[in-house]
This record gives sequence, C-alpha cells and structure tokens, in this order.
Amino acid sequence: MGEIVDLADKIKRYYKFTPSELKGLIIAILVTSFVISFKEWGVGSVFDFKAGLFNFFNAILIVALSFLVHLSAQRVWALATGYRHEFQMWGIGLGIALILAFVTNGRAWLIIPGGFIVHHLAGHRLGWFRYGINYWALGLIAFAGPLANILLAIVFKSLSGFVSNALIQKVIIFNIMYAVFSMVPIPPLDGSKVYFGARMLYAFGASGIVAAAVLLYADIAVWVAVLASFIIAVILWLLYYIFFESGYWST
Repeated sequence: MGEIVDLADKIKRYYKFTPSELKGLIIAILVTSFVISFKEWGVGSVFDFKAGLFNFFNAILIVALSFLVHLSAQRVWALATGYRHEFQMWGIGLGIALILAFVTNGRAWLIIPGGFIVHHLAGHRLGWFRYGINYWALGLIAFAGPLANILLAIVFKSLSGFVSNALIQKVIIFNIMYAVFSMVPIPPLDGSKVYFGARMLYAFGASGIVAAAVLLYADIAVWVAVLASFIIAVILWLLYYIFFESGYWST
C-alpha cells in the first residue's frame, strides 16, 4: 500500500510536462497528424479543404491520444523506478516523415516523433540496486511505451467488434504502426534503449510487438491474436537465446 501511495505522490509531483516538452509534443502531434491525413484532403485528385480539415482534426485526436498513452506509460514506469521521464522531439525524424508523405502522396507513414531521456531522482532510488542510470531499467521504461500502444490497439480492436467505424480502424492501424516503429533499434527511438539495455528483453519484446501488430491487423479474434503473439514471442525469445545469446555467455 505504501508503494502505491508513494507512486501516486511522485506522479502528482513529477508527471506534468515541462513547457519545452509541450512545445515539442505539440509540433510532433501536428506533423504526424498531417502525415497520416495527407491523402485525405479530398477525393482522388479533387482537393477539398473542408473535408481535409475535418480529417486532419480527427488525426490530431488519434495521434494525441496515442502519444499520451505511450508517454504516460513510460513516465509512470520511470517514476516507479526512481527516474523522471522527459520527452524529446526528434526534428530529423519528423522531417523525414514529412518528406516521405509528400513523395508517396501520403501512402507511406513513418511514425518516429522522438525519444526520451531520464533524470535520476536520487531520493527516490533508495533501496534499489544502484544509484546511477540503470540500463536494464531504462530498457523497461522504453518498452512500456510500445506495449501501451499495442494494448490500446487491443482495446479498440475489441470495440470494433461491436461498432464498425473507420475512425476506430485508423486508431488501431496507427497504434500498431507506432508500436512497431518505436521498436526499431535506432537512436533516439525506444527500440535502441531496449536493445542496448537488455538484448533478451528486446528479442522477446520486438517479436511480440511485431507479431501482435500483424495479427491485430488481420481479421481474427482478439484473444487469438494476443495468445498467438505471446507464444510467438516466447518461441523467438528461446531461439534467440539458444542460437545467439548463450554463445555470448559461454565465452
């Protein structure tokens, strides 16, 4: 009970975004929203400003929700382990995504808005293994974001069984793509922190995320997609350990 109260206090004190974070987050949301709504400013080659503005607004809602869920999961987990999470926009990544949208006429999405850094809260690390930056903990914090997006996609996939809506489908597609792109092991994306923090975690997490993304996109039952993706992740995790990781430990 004490741990829950302590976490609630840390969330109250450290969760809110700084002005710098908010600025970067707003830019990332607007650019990403423009990218995913690029081909929806009209029908075919006919430009329609009113329809485009409506679709852009819907895209903002989707992206803002997805980013907030992603970052909130990381921030809460970071605080639970004695770190303060800070979002950092990746201008180069957003620029590449924007160029790709123009080149492909919006048919290709590249969702790489940024990464994060953590600040050590020394007073809240009492009782943990070490007081410096722990790369294993950093990997877990990073993985919490893509995992949260997959869980959000699962929720909306379940809702789609009762309500058939194009907006719900777009939420599902965006979140599974965001989760997959986030696991790419290139700095400053989350995948780089997971990979360099714990290779075994990356083998399990990346396999599970990709499998879940493919299965959730397919027209199969949600529980089948979740169970199958977990089994695939475990199998690939074991294969990675047997054929690669075990060799590193034996040398």
